[in-house]
Amino acid sequence: MTENKILNLYPIDYPFETLIDRVQKGKLILDPEFQRKYKWDKDGNERASKFIESCLMRIPLPACYFAEKDDNSQEVIDGVQRITTILNFFNDEFALEGLSVFTELDGLKFSELGDLRSELETTTIRCIVLRKDNKKELVSEIFARLNQGAVELTPQEIRHAVYPGLFDNLLSKLSGIEIIKNFKQGESGTTVKDGRESEELVLRFFALNNSLDDYDNKLSKYLDKFMKSQTAITEQEILELETKFKETLTKCIDIFDNIVFTNINKQQPRQSVALYDLLMWSLSNENSNFLTTHRQEIVLAYSELCENPEFNRTMTGGLQQKSSILARRKLWKQKLDEIRNNGE
Repeated sequence: MTENKILNLYPIDYPFETLIDRVQKGKLILDPEFQRKYKWDKDGNERASKFIESCLMRIPLPACYFAEKDDNSQEVIDGVQRITTILNFFNDEFALEGLSVFTELDGLKFSELGDLRSELETTTIRCIVLRKDNKKELVSEIFARLNQGAVELTPQEIRHAVYPGLFDNLLSKLSGIEIIKNFKQGESGTTVKDGRESEELVLRFFALNNSLDDYDNKLSKYLDKFMKSQTAITEQEILELETKFKETLTKCIDIFDNIVFTNINKQQPRQSVALYDLLMWSLSNENSNFLTTHRQEIVLAYSELCENPEFNRTMTGGLQQKSSILARRKLWKQKLDEIRNNGE
């Protein structure tokens, strides 16, 4: 009874060049009836390029699953996106783009990679082959289960894997601070998913705490670039960054208490990443005595800011556009400068 419910399978490691050869000879079928069509080129070739980059980095690849047919050919039941990407790239059907580690390869096709071509040709991927004596219904069930469990990594999870070191450790440490760890949680917020969002929140402070001259409206790539730039950071610099973050966070909490990083005029104020960015940026270099002396005026000015139609336009649509970020900063800085000038 149970023998029809247990898979009969074997593992094999195929080099990429062997996979391509098997596809071209019809021994490996990429589009069985239960498979999905190729999706990785839907929005350009960045996702496919990232996969090729992972191969060059020798990052372990998830296993592919094949099912034997009566004629001894094999159907791909999981892995069609990866194998199609390999096939397309080896056929020069797209050039690499959006790379974060092998940036010098951006714009190149497979035929232009020089010695790296043989690196890719001999790269292997583990393949699990389901023997043909398995029931077809069981094979379809395996496909459904494999794809049901697939979860994509978040951008910060990828940064954590690609750029380990002192700075990454600092992000992890600071993300454990209660208000950061629980950001957006609570009655009026949304529960944060466990994809290192708290670490990305800390990263945003360090990456955006400047004039944004080289910010090109692509926040994720901007954070990637900044994370990469910190891989050679020293322990002394880490201590300075940690102090800077903690002091700035303390300033924000001292001013706004439990409604920090929210639109305080809302009946049920909820924390906003855009307001977090704004307040952390603006208070990071403010004198603590000024903030303490003018606390009530600052809270009132912030309340007025949140009612400003021009400010609110920057909080809807294109929230992370450079123009929106700079507009919010300008309006808030004007408020702080007014308080400063009136106090002189």
